[in-house]
Amino acid sequence: MQRRLAPYLRLITLCLLLGLARGAWAQPLQVDALPTGHAGLLSQVLQEEDGPLTVEQAMARFQQGQGRPGQSPVLNFGIGSRPTWLQLQLLNASNAPVSVLVVTGTTWIDTLQLSLLQNGQLLKQWQSGDALAGAAELIPGIGYVVPLQIPSGSSQLYLRAQSPDPLVLPIEVLSEPGFLARDREYKFVYGLIYGFLLSLIVYNSMLFIGLRDRSYLYYSIYLSLFALLNFAYSGHGFAWVWANNPQLQKHIILVCMVLFGSSGLAFASSFLDLAQNAPKALRLLKALATIGIGALLISLLLGQQSIEALVAFSYSLVATVSMALLGLITLRQGRVAGRYYQAATLCGMLGAVITTLTVWGALPFTGWNYGAIKIGIILQATLLALGLSLKVRQQQTDKLHAERLAEHDPLTGLLNRRGFNQQASTLWSTCLRNQRPLALIMLDLDHFKRLNDQYGHDFGDQALEAVAKLLERSCRTGDLTTRWGGEEFLLLLPETDLAHAQALAERLRLAIQAIALQAGEQQVSLSGSFGVTDRAQQQQLEQLINEADRRLYLAKQAGRNRVCASASVPLEAGAQ
Repeated sequence: MQRRLAPYLRLITLCLLLGLARGAWAQPLQVDALPTGHAGLLSQVLQEEDGPLTVEQAMARFQQGQGRPGQSPVLNFGIGSRPTWLQLQLLNASNAPVSVLVVTGTTWIDTLQLSLLQNGQLLKQWQSGDALAGAAELIPGIGYVVPLQIPSGSSQLYLRAQSPDPLVLPIEVLSEPGFLARDREYKFVYGLIYGFLLSLIVYNSMLFIGLRDRSYLYYSIYLSLFALLNFAYSGHGFAWVWANNPQLQKHIILVCMVLFGSSGLAFASSFLDLAQNAPKALRLLKALATIGIGALLISLLLGQQSIEALVAFSYSLVATVSMALLGLITLRQGRVAGRYYQAATLCGMLGAVITTLTVWGALPFTGWNYGAIKIGIILQATLLALGLSLKVRQQQTDKLHAERLAEHDPLTGLLNRRGFNQQASTLWSTCLRNQRPLALIMLDLDHFKRLNDQYGHDFGDQALEAVAKLLERSCRTGDLTTRWGGEEFLLLLPETDLAHAQALAERLRLAIQAIALQAGEQQVSLSGSFGVTDRAQQQQLEQLINEADRRLYLAKQAGRNRVCASASVPLEAGAQ
């Protein structure tokens, strides 16, 4: 019975002893029944004020009550903080040592020293950080992971951290299964993020190569720099690529932050076409980028990493907010793609602001706050991809509209000479090659100049529009209906012989004669003269048009309001 109660009696005794020493120790962390979550609230905090401390000196000061309780699960001391010690009381109520994994520090911390003591004796000491080559014990995306054997009874964990960058000190004690589950989760998340970013980078790079629109180039650079920034601050770069180059690790995150902000401004200026739509805003952005990059270079030359970090975080925050504010330009213009841009940059801004303020120490350090920039950028990238695709569609629509305007008469909507020449050459070649019939009708409104002079140009425009609508209704889909110039119209009719073309011309003549337009209180009738010919007697399209023009001239000479064909086919009176 006493053997069964022994562990519980030992636990009660330890708890009483710890209760008596409450001023020196915080609540212990029980390693044989590990709680979930970070242990910042269970730790004591001490910052060095008069030079570096050894672990023995730090332990003495904690015992003297100079430490203060942790105020949050993840402790954050901001940019340029003094070297900081954490003390964590561990309790193993079992009779055997317990294997745990201590996860601590952020991947960008310069130096970390972890010491395990029991009864004042140093059991294990470990040192790492990105200021040391080799990336010892660094697990990308998670932090520095140290396996420890926690002896039975009470022991203490001391952590010393130093960094001119934001000093964030998460600390967790995990079992091996708990750590492996965390590792699998992080690998999945980062694989998803990098795969998503890589696909968008390749997609937009291909669009730039195909369309030569700089928006896609700048967006590819923007996404690439975010991927590199994430690769650096998550620890993947230092652990996998430049582990033996701590000097590169020291600056790459801050440099990427400034370049990422600058590439975002470059993308915004190109996407929004600020050079044309808002030149003052463009000059302001250029000045902002110059100041940010210049301040970074000066801090690098001076070797002031705390100033470098302050510049990088401030500039990245201002650049992200500026991108979102620039979206107001697109809202004023009412462009659909601009609405996607506005929503996207708001998501990116919100995520970047939350993460920046979290790392800076202004917001509580939680998984959601710290990862907000990833969520924001993924939403931003998705919405911007939609916005860019809409921009492509809009550009294609504008291009087609411009081509249509270049090939069509703006008043009547019929083909103009350019549009006719581009399309007629294909029809002509097909008919020649296959020896198929093709006819041409040239139409001219009679006394059109006199109508313009007598009733005004608005009346003349109404007459042209009325005749154009008549021609469109009367012709087939494959026929080319053209306003040849002034009051002249041209109809190119594939699969049509001379007799059928002449018959169509006669029907059109009668239909035009039946048109009655209102000029004030007076009704005015129209009439037209027609010249008709076919391919059978011509070898070139230009000859065909010239022959129709001659036949039109003969119709006018014969008194107007009649049809004249190159080889007349008997028709009703009025045709010739």
